[in-house]
Amino acid sequence: MKAARVHERGKIVIEEVPVPEVGEKEVLIAVHRVGICGTDVGVVGGHVSATYPVTLGHEYSGVVAKLGSPRLTPHLKEGDPVVSSGGWGCGECELCRQGMDLYCTNRRSLGRNVDGCMAEYIKVDYRSVSKLPPAISLDEAQNIVNIGCSVRAVRKLDLAKIKTAAVIGPGNAGLMILQLLKMGGVERVVMAGTRDFRLEMARRFGADEVVNIRREDPVKRIRGWFPHGVDAVCESSGTTGGLQSAFDVVRSNGSVVVFSIITEKMQEFDPSFLYLKEPIIYGSKGAAGAFPEAIRLLEEKKLQILPMITHRFPLAETAKAFQVFADKVADALRIVIDVRP
Repeated sequence: MKAARVHERGKIVIEEVPVPEVGEKEVLIAVHRVGICGTDVGVVGGHVSATYPVTLGHEYSGVVAKLGSPRLTPHLKEGDPVVSSGGWGCGECELCRQGMDLYCTNRRSLGRNVDGCMAEYIKVDYRSVSKLPPAISLDEAQNIVNIGCSVRAVRKLDLAKIKTAAVIGPGNAGLMILQLLKMGGVERVVMAGTRDFRLEMARRFGADEVVNIRREDPVKRIRGWFPHGVDAVCESSGTTGGLQSAFDVVRSNGSVVVFSIITEKMQEFDPSFLYLKEPIIYGSKGAAGAFPEAIRLLEEKKLQILPMITHRFPLAETAKAFQVFADKVADALRIVIDVRP
């Protein structure tokens, strides 16, 4: 089978590799759609830890090709449309036994320390697989991991107490977080970003105000709308500048959810706001426990997913797809690899 792999930093190659052999506790999935995530780009660039060589990708949809043990997966049969989580714990350590496999030190992460989904087939742990209802298309389902991550991030907030919010970074996840905040009853949500195309999409998805930080100071603009700050901020830009803006615009005793992976170091950091504002700061990692809700939202058509797909490439052009992502093409948002027609 063909797979998009990385052997060395900065270089993606399409290789012929064997179809994975599945053990009793594994499922073989024929991959159809794969979404490119910033984490995947970080693996290629060396900014996100990974074990080379590795097949890229962790956000996908497909159909069951083979079951390692039908006894362990009575809810599945060959041909079923499915998704899986982006990783799983060992199932044996203390953290896994406590239901916290997200922090398992032996965690298997697709596209990082085990082969991912930018290939014709992928094998995954049977515990990670979820069957899709008929109402969900494979085009929608390729985004399930990011939806789950967004759901888990927003769950950290008590939306009943939040009337105003800001989202910094109108990427794929940021736009889903925006939709979830509005769905949860937040009255006014502002989106800050660098690309007008994405900011206009944010307006379509319910943003009450938008600010392009290349033309305006986001802190001054947001504090102009909300002089005392906003009740909650979700940082999804992956930049230290975005994180600092989140700290600057949150109100006293407000909440900040740090959703993105920030790999750069803050050059200057004034921690006095922790005393002056007493904010509540949450980290948010992964989608643990949020898949059922993510699937329900897709099944009930509560989220706009398809409008975010702006570019599609065949598996053979994976490197080109990553270049479009890295070049920050003005109208690029969700880039999908069509592994199968």
